[in-house]
Amino acid sequence: MAKSGSTKPKTPTKKSNKPGAKSPLLSLETAGPVQMGFWVPNRLWATAKYLIPLRDEIAAKKQAGTLAPLTPVMQDFKDWVNSHSVYRMWVHSMIEQANAYVASQDEATRKEIRADGDAVWIDGFDSLFEILNEIITTSPGFNETVMVGTPMNGLLAVSMATEAGLALFHDTYFNQQFKKVLDAWNTFLKSSPSLDKLDIAHPEKPGSWISAAAWKAGVWTQMQCNPTQPGYGFDSWNSFFIRQFVPGARPFLGNPKVDVNIGCETTPWEYANPVKLETQFWIKDVNYSLLDLLAGQRQWAKLFEGGQLYQGFLSATHYHRWRCPLDGKLVRSWVQPGTYFAQRPGQGEDAGTWEGTESQPYLGHVAARAIFIFEHPTCGYVALICIGMVEVSTCVIEPSTFIVGEGATPVPILRDTEIGHFEFGGSTHVMIFQRDKVRLAEWAVHAVQHQNDPQPTAMGTVIATALKK
Repeated sequence: MAKSGSTKPKTPTKKSNKPGAKSPLLSLETAGPVQMGFWVPNRLWATAKYLIPLRDEIAAKKQAGTLAPLTPVMQDFKDWVNSHSVYRMWVHSMIEQANAYVASQDEATRKEIRADGDAVWIDGFDSLFEILNEIITTSPGFNETVMVGTPMNGLLAVSMATEAGLALFHDTYFNQQFKKVLDAWNTFLKSSPSLDKLDIAHPEKPGSWISAAAWKAGVWTQMQCNPTQPGYGFDSWNSFFIRQFVPGARPFLGNPKVDVNIGCETTPWEYANPVKLETQFWIKDVNYSLLDLLAGQRQWAKLFEGGQLYQGFLSATHYHRWRCPLDGKLVRSWVQPGTYFAQRPGQGEDAGTWEGTESQPYLGHVAARAIFIFEHPTCGYVALICIGMVEVSTCVIEPSTFIVGEGATPVPILRDTEIGHFEFGGSTHVMIFQRDKVRLAEWAVHAVQHQNDPQPTAMGTVIATALKK
């Protein structure tokens, strides 16, 4: 077992990132496994399995004259972009840069995207709004691609990491306008019409979440549902998305007096030790900055200086509720507003290349997130940060009694108590432990070796044990 204070395990060495050097991440031969719903780096062909059929469907509707007009919120968004020259320029540039990047790939990659080698990502300015409009007027469908549950990410996966895309999605005013689009989709996904893909009369319709393929993929494994009721017993797509496990499916293991469990059911992703109070978290190597993770709250960040950090990833098919990881006190908690589609600047080989995985640690510093700080009698202070990714922009602390303000009386809490949830897609989370307080489980210390595990680490699994009992 690795002890507190040990150095970070070595991660796989990356090849040269100098201009002209061929990145192994772009190679079909060396890409490694591509799993449904996983946040994959530079696998354009994997994302295209979702985007290209959607783009073709919209083009066919447009040609047939059956494409629905833009919704009022989408028309307002398009009008706003058109009325602000800088943003219109950035949107046009983002599309051009995305298409240029995809077109620059080798012939094998382009043909994996399109048999004829046509690798245009977005057809043009109008097409961007048409596809966005189609996305926000329907519920995400089940599919067996990496983009299951996150269709907007499929559309923007390359664009958001271009030079222009970085400028757009880091811009406060643009995010304010884009949030209106996400809010409109949010409203739809909480309405009964959003149950169209949980139709018990047509379980095998395209995109169905109750199809034989969805069952086989584990969407319903140990999950509550009522197959005899409309919508499988759910009143909206969102209520399906945050479905519960059947009672007893995820017992919390270990000894609550000396152990801490994971707060989200996740696939291991990253481990860091020691964690610095403040770093340049935006630079090439994976860095975590406590001050930024905890939204500038220095008094709390300093508690964890030199400690250990674990990050795990949730795909859209995972359990998306959060549960208290320990028996103790909740001393501080809040929802921190942030960006939606901002990626780490300068990622990949050159400015503008798409390497989404490299942005997962970065998102913990800039994206919308719920932050919890607990105190355990023997394990010390423990932070849990639940981080929205891309269209998963909603983090809900629930019930509201678990929102603990600065200076408020700590709230006694028991492990396995539900404390909130994500909404609308895949996400990520971070747990932080104080220096010399706990020993982390081997699977957490060696998280990078488990990034392709076919199943997430189960909720209730012990992640840390007190060094002093």
